[in-house]
Amino acid sequence: MSSPTKQEEKGKKADISLDLLRMQVIENPDVILVTNVLIGTNFLSWSQSMKIALRTKMKLGFITRSNPKPPENSEEYEQWIRTDSLVISWILNTISKDIILSFLYIDNAREPCLETEAKYGVSNGPLVYQLQREIASASQGTLSVSAYF
Repeated sequence: MSSPTKQEEKGKKADISLDLLRMQVIENPDVILVTNVLIGTNFLSWSQSMKIALRTKMKLGFITRSNPKPPENSEEYEQWIRTDSLVISWILNTISKDIILSFLYIDNAREPCLETEAKYGVSNGPLVYQLQREIASASQGTLSVSAYF
């Protein structure tokens, strides 16, 4: 069996790229992908839920940039913009109304993820230390664990 030519390989890559840009009828801007709305303090669980949901829709590449924006003169450009806008709407649908205003003026689907990570994904060292101290000093008196619970 002969190996595929460079032209055939290029065609396969184009097909894969177009598959990632293809939208199904049920994929519309009103879809809510995850039930836990981002309120800030739940960033880690929200982020993981969004990654899973976007991966199932084959749209995670718009966040990770493994599916980069094509050149403006390419035939995939308009479809990429439409699909990226769809991903933006899915993300915005899962952000609390209290904090959504800071995310409305974004240019691509990667931006809200970077902004939320910068705002809410940062570890709070003093709080972690305080909680660890409280856990370490917690006691149940003289009772055994089984008797206490």
